[in-house]
Amino acid sequence: MPHLLAVRLLRSKSMANVFDRLTSRMDRVTVARMGGPVLINDVEFVSVESHLIPEMGPMTGDGISLVIFSADYVPHRNDQVVLDGQSYIVTRHQSFNGKPQIWLE
Repeated sequence: MPHLLAVRLLRSKSMANVFDRLTSRMDRVTVARMGGPVLINDVEFVSVESHLIPEMGPMTGDGISLVIFSADYVPHRNDQVVLDGQSYIVTRHQSFNGKPQIWLE
């Protein structure tokens, strides 16, 4: 956990520039307007949901992707997720604008 604290401290020190302040403000607005609760490994986080339809690319079926708005979450495959009362597992993850993005199955 000391590493996470160091990351937060580094981020807070870098907040001096205008771009970082703007992106932080945009994140707060996004969470307030579109964010919802999700349980990941029995810990509650705030996420923004994204459904991916087949017409958007070479995939089959409807997929669910979440962007997690927390520096505390480090994604792993097979993390247990509860979203809107339904259970899922994380099948893949990547960084999206500096935040974890996870795909559920």
